[in-house]
Amino acid sequence: MGLAALIVFLSSLLVGILSLVVLAWSALGVWRTVRYGYKDFRAWSEFFRGYLEDLQAVSGAMQERARSISSHAAAVREGVDDIQDTLEELRDHPLLRASRFAARFRRQAFRA
Repeated sequence: MGLAALIVFLSSLLVGILSLVVLAWSALGVWRTVRYGYKDFRAWSEFFRGYLEDLQAVSGAMQERARSISSHAAAVREGVDDIQDTLEELRDHPLLRASRFAARFRRQAFRA
């Protein structure tokens, strides 16, 4: 009975050591997978960081262009407002009224 117990004990000890070796081998495989995954993640992270910087630069340039167009449009609007004010002043100018009256008078004089 003692010999059978010794054989069972030693075989269970051997199975335990073999289980530890298999566990260490599996842990090494997990470690390699994590390490390669991290390296791959860093490469993709750098790629997307560069891509994001490019997009931010383009976005900044587009915002600057939109501001430039907006300021130019405001300047054009001011010019149009000035032209409208000038035309309103000219429409009410006494010399222009007199010339309109003279033109009407001349047309009526030629018709008669």
